Amino acid sequence: MTIFPVRFDPRSKLCAIFCASLALLFPLPFSLESALIGLFAGGFFVSGYWKKALLFLLIFVGLLGVNQWMSLSKTPVFLTIVDFLMVGNRRLLPTIMAASFAVSGTTTSEWLAALQKLRVPMQLLVPLTVLVRFFPMTVQEMIHIRQAMKFRGIATNPWQLISHPLQSMEYLIVPLLLSAEETSMNLSATALVRGLANPIKHTSVHALHLKITDYVFMGSLISCFVVRMWQK
Repeated sequence: MTIFPVRFDPRSKLCAIFCASLALLFPLPFSLESALIGLFAGGFFVSGYWKKALLFLLIFVGLLGVNQWMSLSKTPVFLTIVDFLMVGNRRLLPTIMAASFAVSGTTTSEWLAALQKLRVPMQLLVPLTVLVRFFPMTVQEMIHIRQAMKFRGIATNPWQLISHPLQSMEYLIVPLLLSAEETSMNLSATALVRGLANPIKHTSVHALHLKITDYVFMGSLISCFVVRMWQK
């Protein structure tokens, strides 16, 4: 029996998003901010996404290093603006990490099963399911449109798209909008055919259970805000 990688329950990932959003609204002290970044990086690491963990840690250290260098030097107005941007990006980093952690290794059907366990109303669940499936299909459709344009010799490189905005709108955006409308209608019909709007309790092939790792992860995240309230 292998310990790694660990599969986190979608509900614990939802808790990570909630805590990251709270950290964005209510700034944490540097020690708790570092602990929160470390928890998210640890979640990536034990899930098998160690490259993402290292990348986000390097970004955090880089933003922190630039911020410290700015504070130690006699900064003019331009450098003050750069310092402000570094602090702002550092504040956004936990939210970006939580969102990336939530979508890593979790399928749409697992999210649907988790939301059903949380007793999310079907009036919200059906549109949310359609929305989640909409964006990947739109990206695929855009790739197909670009392939068709290149096959016909239209805007074969990005510079031609920028230098001819009207042509780009005609050959790229208009077909994409028409395709998006058809995609949304097909996804809505698929959701209704599969009975997602049926108020009867649904079954799922995904047997989701909160494990010890989920409780430890969620407890560690919540403890950061408990400590902040205690310090305040």
